[in-house]
Amino acid sequence: MSNDKLVYNVSEVAQVLNVSRPTVYELLHRADFPAFRIGNRWLTSKAGLAKWVEDQSSLVQSDGGPIYV
Repeated sequence: MSNDKLVYNVSEVAQVLNVSRPTVYELLHRADFPAFRIGNRWLTSKAGLAKWVEDQSSLVQSDGGPIYV
């Protein structure tokens, strides 16, 4: 079996996105953020996170500027 991770925990998501853990906990409550719970642990799939980041990078405001999340 491959050692590649399928999911990230909160600390790993924070590290990947280069944000704080509290910021990740805020993201977890967004409807568009790809997270799920197993027991009391929040997890995010590697593929889902990559797609979410891609989707966020394509968002722009009507004035052409970026949308900050």
